[in-house]
Amino acid sequence: MKILIVSQYYYPEQFQINEIAPELVRRGHEVTVLCGVPNYPKGEIFDGYDNPEKMEEVLDGVKVIRCKQVPRGHNPIQLVRNYISFVRESKKMVKKLPSDFDVVLGYQLSPITSMIAANEYKKMHGTPVVYYVLDLWPVSAEGMLKSKKNPLYLPIANLSKSIYGVADKLIVTSKPFINYLNRVNKVPVAKMRYLPQHAGSEMINANLIAEDNGVADFMYAGNLGKGQRVDVIIEAAKLLGKRPDYKIHLVGDGRMRADLENMVKGYGLEDNVIFYGNQKREDMPKFYKMADVLLITLRGNNEVGDTMPGKLQMYMTTGKTIMGAINGAANEVIREAHCGTCVEAGNYKGLSELMIFYIEHPHDYDQCGDNSRKYFLRNFTLEKYMDGLEKELLNMK
Repeated sequence: MKILIVSQYYYPEQFQINEIAPELVRRGHEVTVLCGVPNYPKGEIFDGYDNPEKMEEVLDGVKVIRCKQVPRGHNPIQLVRNYISFVRESKKMVKKLPSDFDVVLGYQLSPITSMIAANEYKKMHGTPVVYYVLDLWPVSAEGMLKSKKNPLYLPIANLSKSIYGVADKLIVTSKPFINYLNRVNKVPVAKMRYLPQHAGSEMINANLIAEDNGVADFMYAGNLGKGQRVDVIIEAAKLLGKRPDYKIHLVGDGRMRADLENMVKGYGLEDNVIFYGNQKREDMPKFYKMADVLLITLRGNNEVGDTMPGKLQMYMTTGKTIMGAINGAANEVIREAHCGTCVEAGNYKGLSELMIFYIEHPHDYDQCGDNSRKYFLRNFTLEKYMDGLEKELLNMK
């Protein structure tokens, strides 16, 4: 098949589409990715990508075409400009593409407007469009708008419904998405399929057992944004206090990092909570190795909290105990896999109690890592994911 992928984000930005597109090529398909100039999550264009020669290149057999866009910056106005500029420039670019793609795959993160170029291509050539839905709209916009009463919410809700309505098929990453998309955006259930995200298996056989240093090492790896609610981890640490028998390692970056660092300083927890910033993927095993427990948190005040973050699958490959303050699909998987334990989203008191119990009874969790890896192999490998995705795409031909 000849496949056009529309995604506002692509390499060197760290999203799983970076693995999906090359794997489609390895399976014999011709793949083009239409994306933006990389600037996520720092909000500034990556070094070297202001070079015009980088606007079109071939990476691992994938033809990558980049659209100019305003960087995300560090404030809501700049972020809105980023969203609008990608819509404008991707619509221009899609009109220059060949007309013979067999299917358009929209890798739908936020914002939903990033899918307009995919719909534009369908409008021009009648090509079927499939979305892989990772972020729900309009509910994902609520965090920025603060409330459904915001006068911008209704236009965004109507736009979301319209954009979803153009797609011929929606593949969702979490089962609760199906109910929401049907109820709020009137997407027929028959048009939707469930396919959870994968994770790379490069660490599945690695020895990542942490050294016994007399300290319980907890780690969070990923985006430090509002939706991730990493503040819950800091509040849990506040309840633990300045005790010498634990550390919390925060690996990643995002819009909330400065606020989180200020929280840590305000609570006097600099010796207990350590920030490492963004790390290269190839360097992550050494960070996972120093962890005893991996932490996962997410907002829980709306349907976004029902999702299963891709980091959960990655966590499961490391053979570590997983603890979280999270609802929905992720909560269910952690319990079903017997790979750790969790409390509801936002419950920092409950999370602190889980952490204290681990500090005092670490061997009660000795089987969690092995259970985690076994569950991953049964459910979340790249091969299983690609088999499912390829089947859905071929059915559109």
